[in-house]
Amino acid sequence: MVEVYFKSADTPFAKDALFLAIEKFMEKANINKNEIVAVKLHMGEFGNVGYVRPVFVRKVVDAIKKKGGKPFITDTTTLYGGKRGNAIDYLETASVNGFNLASMNCPIIIADGLFGNDEEIISVNGSKIAIAKAIFEADYLVVLSHFKGHGMAGFGGAIKNLAMGCCSKNGKLWQHEVTKPLHDSSKCILCLKCTKFCPAEAIYEENGKIKIDYEKCRGCGACLVLCENHCFYLSEDSVKKFHERLAIAAKAIMEIFKEKVFFINFLMDITPRCDCCSFAGRPIINDIGILASKDAVAIDKASYDLVLKEAKKDIFYEEHKIDGKLQLEKAKILGVGNMEYKLIKI
Repeated sequence: MVEVYFKSADTPFAKDALFLAIEKFMEKANINKNEIVAVKLHMGEFGNVGYVRPVFVRKVVDAIKKKGGKPFITDTTTLYGGKRGNAIDYLETASVNGFNLASMNCPIIIADGLFGNDEEIISVNGSKIAIAKAIFEADYLVVLSHFKGHGMAGFGGAIKNLAMGCCSKNGKLWQHEVTKPLHDSSKCILCLKCTKFCPAEAIYEENGKIKIDYEKCRGCGACLVLCENHCFYLSEDSVKKFHERLAIAAKAIMEIFKEKVFFINFLMDITPRCDCCSFAGRPIINDIGILASKDAVAIDKASYDLVLKEAKKDIFYEEHKIDGKLQLEKAKILGVGNMEYKLIKI
């Protein structure tokens, strides 16, 4: 059984402070002297407040340096509109959110370059996956994930951070090309907001009906979360295909790093929507704590179980009508990790 380490959010005494757990977790990471370590995290969309807090990330950086490693903080550009579509906008947003050279004491590098095109291609299960170049070239990968709800994956954790987060724009497009939405005209009030916020300019109005140009559509999901009347939705088949592609992309990253990867999940500020949203919503349950493991599937399964236990129901399915267990099952089948785990409290 895979070991998953757990620090409860309960902090009755000074010795229980959450940031102190980071150093204990990082003792389990097999980082060697002079290894270049990519610290992968989502630094938050402009206006989002649920992302992993900078104090925890700084503790990870300090722990890596203590081991003799050479860390850099990293993420990749996005497909949707917002303030993270290119490296300039992202670095400015990251700085506003508390991530910069001064606060982190290490460089911040957008792994897929200025416009999201810096990549390396590897083949997994017959598919060519475009990996962000700076992540591909690192010696070791530390994945920090804010565990929360997600409109396409049910929940977002370590698997999604590996799969979507470590890919260039082309890698993201490959995963999202199966999530091109359908439109329910019975709910539509023809406000035309979707025609303005679609980053691919794929949505248009024709003869009093909303249409989607699927040749232009990137499947990015912006319309799914931004339509106030919930007119856009995914078919059951597209959801299954998306989870399968998430698993394949996650497998690609694991093929690169093998045993040289470590995961930390933050079960705090658990919002219904992901950190890509400036309107991610207020936390839907109390903070649970922080988990760490060398296995992406095990840590996500443990995180999912703890959330369901705390909520006494599947709050992610209730919110999005998407079964998050799909990504766990697909990832296990592909050998990304194991769902059998032993929770070890620290």
